[in-house]
Order: sequence, then structure tokens, then C-alpha cells
Amino acid sequence: MQNKSNIKISVSNLGIHQQYCPALPKDGLELASPAHRMSAVMINQVLTSLIFIPLYIQMCLSIPDNADYDTDNATDLHQYPSLDFVSWISQPATKFIIGLTFIVLIVYTLWQVYWMSKYGQSIGKRILKIWVIRTNGENPRFARNVILRELIYQILVIVFSLITLGIGYFVFMLVPAMVFIKKWNRRTFQDFMAGTIVVSTKNTVKDKRIRITLPK
Repeated sequence: MQNKSNIKISVSNLGIHQQYCPALPKDGLELASPAHRMSAVMINQVLTSLIFIPLYIQMCLSIPDNADYDTDNATDLHQYPSLDFVSWISQPATKFIIGLTFIVLIVYTLWQVYWMSKYGQSIGKRILKIWVIRTNGENPRFARNVILRELIYQILVIVFSLITLGIGYFVFMLVPAMVFIKKWNRRTFQDFMAGTIVVSTKNTVKDKRIRITLPK
């Protein structure tokens, strides 16, 4: 039986314009749909948000009970009960939850980086069975999939937004819409930076897709 970790994926043009993508794997692979790509991002965002829910709950429970507060006689918004940050951060339960949240966030981040480096997949992409490959069919690995597509891109968003006093942020919000441009092989700005495309597997080989480690 062939070792799946050594599977080599042959490539061909498949009628795609070579200016944008010189090679797409032909063995049951196709461009990932916009719905799958955007859903993968949403899954990752939801998972990240879930990590902070215990901390949010602890914060809400620490706000003073205002059941007996006379809101009819309130003349200043500062008179409403509010969370004393110093007291809250000093609570043993708060320290425990902050520590636990930090540990889970580190584990989650390392998990994402490992899968993105080895398989070209974030957790969201792996759930939806799509992944990132280079335009020549190879695995983009850590340098392209993590550093270029994620870290450098986020730095550019922050720097450009600061330079343009926030206007640049709204420009980058349009980047996801590039997945609908099929003549660009649904490549976003991140894909052009890293020389990548996002692909999925047809039903005929769907069981193999998430186990393949592309060659170096």
C-alpha cells in the first residue's frame, strides 16, 4: 500500500491562464469555492472567540449587582455600577481564567501553525477539506503559508491603516471579495504575495485529501 505521506501530485495547466497559475494539480483537485474559503475564515474566528468566553463570563459575573440601584435618580453616567479592574484582576478566579485562556490560546496558535506548515491547512480549512498550495503544486509550508500569507499580510494591514488614518483598513476589507474573481483563480492579495492558490478535492478522492503531505 502506498505511503500517503509520500504521495506526489502531478500537475497540468487544465486550461487555466499561465500568467496567474502555471500549474494546478489534476488528481481530483479543483479551486476551492468562495463559500468554502470564507466559511473556513469564519470557523477560525469562531474558534478564537470561544477561547475568550470564560474570561468574558468571569468579567460579567464580577460587575456589581445593580438590582437595588435607583436609576431614576441617577444624574451622572459614572454613578452606575461598574467593574473595578484592579479588584477584578486581583481575584484568584480571574487570575486562573486568564492563565488558562493564555495557555489555550498558545496551544491553539501552535496547532494552527503546525497544520498550516505541514498540510497547508488552518483548522477551518481542514474541517472544510480545502488547503493552500503553491502555484507549482508544492506545499507552501511555514515561510509562505504562515509568514507571508498571515503575519506579513497583517503587518501590512496595520501599517497601511495607520498611515491612512484608518482608511486603509476598509480597503483591506475588500480583499476577501477577490475570491469571486475566477479569472484570477480566486486568488486574494495574500495568495499573490505568497504565490499560492487554495484548492479542494473532488468527491472521488475526498478521503485522501486531508492526509496528503505535499512534497518539498
